[in-house]
Amino acid sequence: MAGPYWFARNIRAGYVGRDRYGKGVMPIAWQGRAVIAGFVAAMIGGGATMFLLFFYAHQMALGVVIYVILVIGGAGTFIWAVATRSDPDKSLAVYLAERQRARSTGR
Repeated sequence: MAGPYWFARNIRAGYVGRDRYGKGVMPIAWQGRAVIAGFVAAMIGGGATMFLLFFYAHQMALGVVIYVILVIGGAGTFIWAVATRSDPDKSLAVYLAERQRARSTGR
């Protein structure tokens, strides 16, 4: 169904050219959902580490450094995945229609 693509862009109806792309992408494969979950986990893990280091070890600077490293890693992975694994031609609506058609035919 999704092939080599993990994300599909939201394409707005009635717009032409670059203006037709909506804000953001949506995952169409489990790999896309895993990338998003990894980004969220990096944010939460970095925030929790910063909180614990500040309140228990009184190391605010170390907590901030660890948080920034985790956020850069998570965001970098997300941006890489969207840039390299997004379908430039088909929109999310096309993928959803294909999925519905495949379910109705019993594939």
